Amino acid sequence: MQASLDKWQRVVDLMTRLLGATAGYVIEYNENLGYLSALTSQNPENPNPKVSLIPQPANSNLYCRRVVMTKAAFYEPDSTNKPEWADNPDRVDDGYISYLGMPLLWPNGSVFGTLCVFDTNPTGYDQTQQELMEVFRDLIEADLRLYEQFEIMRNLSMSDPLTGLNNRAGFELLAHQKIRIAKRYHHNIGIIFIDLDNMKHWNDDYGHAAGDAALRAVGDAITESIREVDICGRIGGDEFAVLGYVRNRGDLTTIIARVRNALSQVKLTVPTSKSPIRETPQISSGASVFFEPLNQSLEDMMAVADLEMYRDKRNRQR
Repeated sequence: MQASLDKWQRVVDLMTRLLGATAGYVIEYNENLGYLSALTSQNPENPNPKVSLIPQPANSNLYCRRVVMTKAAFYEPDSTNKPEWADNPDRVDDGYISYLGMPLLWPNGSVFGTLCVFDTNPTGYDQTQQELMEVFRDLIEADLRLYEQFEIMRNLSMSDPLTGLNNRAGFELLAHQKIRIAKRYHHNIGIIFIDLDNMKHWNDDYGHAAGDAALRAVGDAITESIREVDICGRIGGDEFAVLGYVRNRGDLTTIIARVRNALSQVKLTVPTSKSPIRETPQISSGASVFFEPLNQSLEDMMAVADLEMYRDKRNRQR
């Protein structure tokens, strides 16, 4: 995506120069957060050459809001003395009285944001200039299509098809990112290993479809039990892992208790089962906390949690 952003910056700068505008922008839209400047032109006339990290609310009376709501291009050559724009923050705060904007759409038709130019003077863009904006818009939307295809392929390569969780490669990729952030902001890292007990029993006594159902049940229980900022994955045949920022071991104990409680409510129904299933999946678990400063590698952290899990499994089999 960074390569695309560099290209978009050149597009915005060129678009602004060719139209002789005061400023050009790529505005990102989120229905919850509102409107946020993703890129802004670097021409000397632009009063805001740095993007703001403070979004405008979704209900703000912005020129861009007209584009987002209609999913259509909008041109306002001169908003001076027009009551409908009296409280427009673009006009009130920056003096922008002219606007030309195009919607930027994801391949599924949902709105990514807008490509737009602003001017502090009235404008008279002709049809050719507006078509030029459409060409710039098409360049950015082509990148959005490529980005979505890349995400689809990455998700396919990083996801476990049975449970829908991250596979080992996906889990480790996200875990390395989490650890880098933890080192920067001095967080503690907690890791949980979870193993489905008696996997051979599930496959041999009930059939492989039941074994798959048991694994999916464990994956669902983990997903329901972890926090939004945690990551999880199926890292082996019957092994799962969770990683997140924690205060102490109690945070991990709480997650494990939630997983066990969720599994206790599971009633598996597998039409092709060899015999009626009268039990719920049971798990063994291991948890370890690594306090900052974090000197261990991810591999070392996972090895410690894995060892704790096998200790739990041995104790449960006694």
